[in-house]
Amino acid sequence: MNTSQDRTNRIMAWGTRGRDLLWIMSMVLVMHIVLFGLIGAGFSATFIPATVFLVFFSVLGIMGSIDAMDDIAAVADDADDEERKTVSHKRFVETQWMGFKVLIALGFGLTALAELWVMWGP
Repeated sequence: MNTSQDRTNRIMAWGTRGRDLLWIMSMVLVMHIVLFGLIGAGFSATFIPATVFLVFFSVLGIMGSIDAMDDIAAVADDADDEERKTVSHKRFVETQWMGFKVLIALGFGLTALAELWVMWGP
């Protein structure tokens, strides 16, 4: 499992999941911007479907982002001894992934809670 084709496949999988992570985060960001617009415009008739959409997309964004990071880490764990000596692999191992996971969960989650508060609060 450590042929040059395996290495190519790992690099491609790493890049694909990295792109997936970028798309997930971008879609959640756009969703929040759209909801900011709905809230700011005072479209209170949309609050019930917007709440469902907000909760669904926020949970999906958090879970999808964390899953993509875990997949990237799994691909890196498959590296052979030669790959583990590379600077890029050492840099990957040193990355504090838990910090990114917490930041994404808090960022998406707290933003969703703030929007729900503005829509349904006192």
